[in-house]
Amino acid sequence: MKKIMIALLLLATMSGMRTAFADPVAVIVNSANTQNISSNDVKSIYTDKMIAWTNGGKIAVYNLPAEEAAAEIFARKVLGISASDAAAAESNRVVSNVARNPQQIKRDALVSSIVAKTPHAIGYVPKSQAEGKSGIRVLFTLE
Repeated sequence: MKKIMIALLLLATMSGMRTAFADPVAVIVNSANTQNISSNDVKSIYTDKMIAWTNGGKIAVYNLPAEEAAAEIFARKVLGISASDAAAAESNRVVSNVARNPQQIKRDALVSSIVAKTPHAIGYVPKSQAEGKSGIRVLFTLE
């Protein structure tokens, strides 16, 4: 029993370290999008309250898998909940048939490439995936 408790404590510590030492997260849009977008706007987009840009274009929302460190940082800093809670909320919206703008879940390299090619897209990636990438604009970074 003591060994199990030690293993669980070690696992909990290691998962926290993964987030603590993770690359900062860049919230990105396509470079053609010149709108002024606040962190509150981003929260509204990722909670399905805002589904179109001011020019009327439907927002293409890209999310990382909940187990990614960047997803945890984004969810905690922007949404105020854990990544698993954010994924559950999105899943509940889809299952309940109330999701107005379902999110696409992709790996970070795909998110930066898709956002670069999709004028109405938004996503977030580790900052290293956004640096020097043409076709995207960094809205803000999260540490």
